[in-house]
Amino acid sequence: MELAAAHIVPGNTLTAVISEDAIEEAHPEAQAPSQAMPEDSFEIKDFGHGIRLMAQQSIFTEFNIKMDVLENWSDLKNVSVLEQALPAGHVPLARLLRLTPEDRPFPTPVQVEVPTCAGAEALWRSTTAGWEKLETASFEETRTTVELDHFCEFVITGVCRPLKGLGFLHPRGEHAQVVVMHIGCESCEGGLELLCSDPDVLQHFRRCSPNLQLGTFRHDEDLEIKQPGRTSKMKIRFHRMPLMSPELDTQSRQHFDVEIEEKNHCFKIRPEEATAATDATAATAATAATAEPGLKPHSAGSAEASSAALTGNMESAAAPAAPTGPAPRWRPCGICRRRANFKAVAMYTQPVSVASRDRGHLMLSGRFNSDAIVAYMKEVKSQLEARHVPVFMVDASTGQDFGQITCEGLYRAKGMVAFCTSEYGAYTGVGYETFYELEFAHQNQLPLFPIKLCDQWPPAPQNNERGTCQNKFVFKKSLVFAEDLQMTNAKGVADKIAESVARMGIF
Repeated sequence: MELAAAHIVPGNTLTAVISEDAIEEAHPEAQAPSQAMPEDSFEIKDFGHGIRLMAQQSIFTEFNIKMDVLENWSDLKNVSVLEQALPAGHVPLARLLRLTPEDRPFPTPVQVEVPTCAGAEALWRSTTAGWEKLETASFEETRTTVELDHFCEFVITGVCRPLKGLGFLHPRGEHAQVVVMHIGCESCEGGLELLCSDPDVLQHFRRCSPNLQLGTFRHDEDLEIKQPGRTSKMKIRFHRMPLMSPELDTQSRQHFDVEIEEKNHCFKIRPEEATAATDATAATAATAATAEPGLKPHSAGSAEASSAALTGNMESAAAPAAPTGPAPRWRPCGICRRRANFKAVAMYTQPVSVASRDRGHLMLSGRFNSDAIVAYMKEVKSQLEARHVPVFMVDASTGQDFGQITCEGLYRAKGMVAFCTSEYGAYTGVGYETFYELEFAHQNQLPLFPIKLCDQWPPAPQNNERGTCQNKFVFKKSLVFAEDLQMTNAKGVADKIAESVARMGIF
């Protein structure tokens, strides 16, 4: 894979794991090859998709072998010719591959292994004349193996098995997901395990029951998921199983209802999950009793008032009186304490009113998902401090709680500097993230100082409608930003922010 395709840019640190045992332990989905590798062989592994290429070292060196995983059926060459050649009822059941260089014969074959869903029975290879079926491919329960004397595009197909829908509910009842996968498919089950282990996907969700039997579909057919007032669509793509639906609405923390294929279905928290949720809620309530007494709920101001505050003096805005009552519940998320997966910033469950006298710095908000952005944020911080602008950036030591430090940083912020990379403001449901920090700043009328670090403005996080909508709402056209796409002008950016701070009289 090219480094750019892996989002590894100059300034990042790339760590190579040399131990084969360590790689296999970290990626159990990358199973051992079906045939033993000859001593002079070399292997390329795509752990993200579980694909292996194995050949003599000299072939990799001479032919500069590359592998591209195609996302869509329409990306294939002469796809209409392939569709005519497929037997009735056949659909793709594995990732679509383009292997290059094409049509250059190899002195010895290259072995290719691809994970497949249950039911795979045919492998098709592109040629200059169209598509042909390879009779030499071998099919196992979860993968297909073939030896190629030259490269091409190839597609693995078979008769589709029926599908099922699995429900997952966010612990706070904020939203739900439906996962669609084949019935009785080991490959889909392995993919589901990966989704459930990922903190940015389903790790924090609770499994529901019963499963929903969906029957069979055509490739690229739309599956409609209906709820009161909205209809969500997901395209059935058999080469990318399991599939996740768009975010769905919930009726409570215990269940959510959907209508699929004209059938009403209620996904409910399984009994063992409900017990765990009750225990967690009780623990959260106990924590809330000792929450910071100065944090009180208030009603969010109008969009017009918030927009005006972005260009005015924060001191001139009268803070509403803090009502009496219990402090809002702060729910730290355990995954945020793991440094490798930490993405700044704060999470809260109710808007808060903070008296201006308690505020004393600019909060630096950004996604800590690369060494490059963290280094850039620290450089801007240093430049602002040199200009006597008080700033705050989360930087916890071992044993400290990122969530608590972030909450305190927000609580005492007089304004916020948003480091707007392409994924800034994405809503993941994990907890401490830039989505909630931006929402906090907007609801509390904090002046915003955006730094544009991506081509699109405002940022539009990929496959994240909720984050994209909030970004578009908060980063209005009238809000001026500083631009530094290459992240090479921290000094100039700091100059602009310091000038704005002085002109607005924030401190």
